[in-house]
Amino acid sequence: MGGLFSTLGTASAALEVFSQALGVSQSNIANVSTPGFAAQRANILPIDTSGTGSSGGDFITVSSSGNAFTDAVVQTASSQASASQTQAAQLSPINQLFDITGSTGILAAFQQFSTAFASLSVSPNDSVAGAAALTAAGNVASAFQTVAAGLDSQSTQVSSSVQSTTAQINALSATVSELNIQTISSPQPSPAIDANLRSSLDQLSTLIDITVTTEPNGSVSVLAGGQLPLVLGDQSYALSANVAAAPGAQISSAAGGNSPASFSGQLGALLQTQNGTIAQLLGGNGQPGRLNTLAQGFADLVNTALSSGTNAAGNPGVPIFTYNAANPAGTLAVDPTVTANQLGLASATESNGVANQLAALPGSTAAAGQIGGLSAEGLFSSIAALVGQQLSDANTASTADQTTLTTAQSNRQRQSGVSLDQEAVNITDYERSYEASAKVVSILSQLTEDAINIGTPSAG
Repeated sequence: MGGLFSTLGTASAALEVFSQALGVSQSNIANVSTPGFAAQRANILPIDTSGTGSSGGDFITVSSSGNAFTDAVVQTASSQASASQTQAAQLSPINQLFDITGSTGILAAFQQFSTAFASLSVSPNDSVAGAAALTAAGNVASAFQTVAAGLDSQSTQVSSSVQSTTAQINALSATVSELNIQTISSPQPSPAIDANLRSSLDQLSTLIDITVTTEPNGSVSVLAGGQLPLVLGDQSYALSANVAAAPGAQISSAAGGNSPASFSGQLGALLQTQNGTIAQLLGGNGQPGRLNTLAQGFADLVNTALSSGTNAAGNPGVPIFTYNAANPAGTLAVDPTVTANQLGLASATESNGVANQLAALPGSTAAAGQIGGLSAEGLFSSIAALVGQQLSDANTASTADQTTLTTAQSNRQRQSGVSLDQEAVNITDYERSYEASAKVVSILSQLTEDAINIGTPSAG
């Protein structure tokens, strides 16, 4: 009789095991679309391996298919893809400010300047042509102001985005630390907590490159850029951003530590746009800015040429451009008090010598008419080419990085995601095993009842 009871207990235990396994598969199916969810695996062993010393019988363990390596690969790829995509989005409006076709913008204004002074050289004393030349000079100033204003606007937008991105990073870091607390206090591994943690880390990696380390108690530590602490156990540490600081000192952590020279992810791309593009054009951190160099250089060449000539009355010419040396491109203007008859268009040998010199100035090949070894148009073209190349590189990288990310996500999905086909097979197997165990329990139950009845004397 004891053996019958023991066998019945073993069969009942098997019934419970297959019921739990069915529950695992059903949970997997229910969470197939849950961000960050790693499929749970039911491992059914035919003997007791729990180490508890209990009697033989089926035993089930449930484990997560999540893998730290594939997670790290996805997070790295996500940071890179986000960085290149953000970089391309930020550079596109900047690139539009530098029209190299000559239809609009600074290059078009240079060409109009040349045409106006070429016409004036034919009739140096024509007040109408002189007024047209001043207007053309004013258009050059306006073109520079427009580009500078566009860059200022983009810089403001970048600074705002840096602050909002930093706020998102801090919010996600706080979420991760809270999930760490839940993980530490949970008596059993929780698929829901694990899914939320993985999802939060994935989101965080799009904003900034992260290094994640799993501690023995199941919590994670997270560093930004490999150096700045974001999360250490149950504590999160907020990042602070100061775009006006020198590169490498713009981001700091409440936990201290030295900031890396650069970051990846959305934050890294925003800082790169500010430091590597806008600052190169408008100046900052000790550099004058190439757009300012062009504006000031052109204005100085024009003013010097006009001041060296004489007007129709034989009086020395006057400079026409004014600017603030701290921001030449943004403040370049034509002096409104200057009139056409004040223009010093005559050189020492020709009545239109200076006019001819100014007509050729934008594309001048003469050393005295160049800015840093390039003509004004040549320097503009080099600036436009630099921005255009940066945009092209960002677009190319974005395409490649997105492919890499898609591949990484697919590999992770194959390893730790929910496969509906596999779950269908598992459920079929578990249901069959459950039904078989149920039949065994039913038979053993009947046998036990019969044995009890046989062993019990009848009344009377």
